[in-house]
Amino acid sequence: MQQRESRTSVTNSLVQLQRGENVSDYNEYSVINVSRGGLCFESGDAYELNEVVQVNVVIDQQAIHFANARICYRDNADKHSTAHYGLSFLDRFIDADLIRRKNKASQPGQSTRTVGLHP
Repeated sequence: MQQRESRTSVTNSLVQLQRGENVSDYNEYSVINVSRGGLCFESGDAYELNEVVQVNVVIDQQAIHFANARICYRDNADKHSTAHYGLSFLDRFIDADLIRRKNKASQPGQSTRTVGLHP
């Protein structure tokens, strides 16, 4: 029997997506959930299925995972402006246990640092 991969809902998190070569040119979106092989994010911007992007996963303003990924699904969350997109990591998997620990440790009022899209 194959075990289904678990997804972890996250708070205070975002994903930074870069489409081109310019590292300073990226967009930030709220993360809905994270699993070992990818994540789901909400966006008002349009992405094409199978589009390859560089991603930087940030929880509580701390970069925790950098990888190449592809857009693997789109689900219209709101018919007017936003959609939920699925990202599948191409070259690195994420430690889902790390995400759960970071998510639990995330508390308002903690000191934070600014992050950018860097490996």
